Amino acid sequence: MGGDMIKLKIISGMIKSSIINNGLEQTEYEFICCIGQQLGLNQQVIDTYVEDNDIFILPDSMESKILKFYKTALRDKNLCQNYYKWIRNSYRQGMAMGLPKKIIRKFIYDLHFSEDGIQGERIIKNYFLK
Repeated sequence: MGGDMIKLKIISGMIKSSIINNGLEQTEYEFICCIGQQLGLNQQVIDTYVEDNDIFILPDSMESKILKFYKTALRDKNLCQNYYKWIRNSYRQGMAMGLPKKIIRKFIYDLHFSEDGIQGERIIKNYFLK
């Protein structure tokens, strides 16, 4: 187990040096996972570290960033107890993911009036049709 801790320390150092706004780009994440695999570190250990430290994996394309933001915001909306805190946290997450403020505001507004996932899916499809 001690060997895995040393390997995780190396990987965590790589992750910390690559983080921008609490996010790690998809290509960097994949590279770090390859290094972890070369070191003999289990992929699940790296994923657990990323989740425990609330590190976002930033998708490569804007469409995938928007989809990830939408899914996260919708999930958090269903779990939230304080609505204003949900709005504030969703906005911060969108900014950390590198999304434009206009898009973040639009989706939070649309999610506010969306009552279920199906209506939300229509919102996202309409956005990509533009």
